[in-house]
Amino acid sequence: MRKTILLLTIASLWLIAACGGGKTGGDAAKPADAQQAAGESAGTAGSGETNALEEIKKRGKLIIATSGNYRPITFMNEQGKLDGLDIELGTMLAEKLGVEVEFVPGNLSGLIPGLTAGKFDLVMSGLLATDQRKKSIDFSEKYGQDGVIAVVKETNTTATDVSKLEGLVVGVIGGSGSHTVVQGIGGYKELKEYPGNAEAFTDLKAGRIDVYALGKIAAADFIKNDKGKDRLKIIGNVYATKEMGIGLRKDEPELKAVLDEFVQEKIKDGTVDNLANKWIGGAFPE
Repeated sequence: MRKTILLLTIASLWLIAACGGGKTGGDAAKPADAQQAAGESAGTAGSGETNALEEIKKRGKLIIATSGNYRPITFMNEQGKLDGLDIELGTMLAEKLGVEVEFVPGNLSGLIPGLTAGKFDLVMSGLLATDQRKKSIDFSEKYGQDGVIAVVKETNTTATDVSKLEGLVVGVIGGSGSHTVVQGIGGYKELKEYPGNAEAFTDLKAGRIDVYALGKIAAADFIKNDKGKDRLKIIGNVYATKEMGIGLRKDEPELKAVLDEFVQEKIKDGTVDNLANKWIGGAFPE
C-alpha cells in the first residue's frame, strides 16, 4: 500500500510555514527554493501508484506551489499571509475538490522542477503557458493572460520598448515567462536574474539595471502602489502575450479534466472577472 510521508521533521516545518486549512491566506515563511523544500518532504504529492486526482482526495489536501512574491497574483500581505488572485482561485479549487489546501511558497525557478518530481500537485503563480514550459508540464484551460512589458526609472530616456534592449542591462525573474521572452529578444548587454519583484525593483531604482522586464499585471500594480521617491514608469507596448493557467504534471487526464471544468465554471459564473477586478483593477491584459 502506498504511504504518504508527511511526518519528516523538515517537512513539518514547511507545513507550519506554508498556508493551509482551506483558507484564502495563511501564515507562511519567506519564499525560498521550492524545489529544495519539496525534496526535503519527498513523497508529499505522489508515488505514481494512483493518479493525481485520487491521490489528492485520498490525502485530503491539495498541495499548490506558488512563488509568493508576484503581487497581485501571489504575495505575502501585511499580516504575513499568502494572498492574491491565484491564492483565492486555488482555495476555491480545493473547496470544489472537497479537500484542504496547502500553499508552498518558493522561488519560481524551483516550482516546475518540484512539480515534475512529484513534490506538489499543482503550480499556481501567474504561470504563463510558454512553449518551453509545455514541453515539461501540462496546463489547465486559461483563466487569464499576460504579456511582457518594460519598466524603467522615470528619468530614463534611452530605453523605449521591451523589444529593443540593445546595450542595456536587463533584469528578469529567473525561470519566468519574461525571462524566456527576453532571452529570445536578445541584444542586451547583460541579463540579471532575480528571485522576485522586490529585489529587481530595488536594483532598478539603484541603477544596477537599466530595464526590468516583467508581466504587465505586476508592473502596473507595483507602480500604482509604489511610495518611493525614485519614480518608475512603463515604456512601450505589451509583448508576447501568453495564456495563464494552472500547471500540472503531464499524463494526468483525470486531474486536467477537473481543472478545465473548474476554470470554465469560474469564467462562466463571473468569478474570474470579479477576481480580476479586485486584484488587477480590470480585465487581464490583451
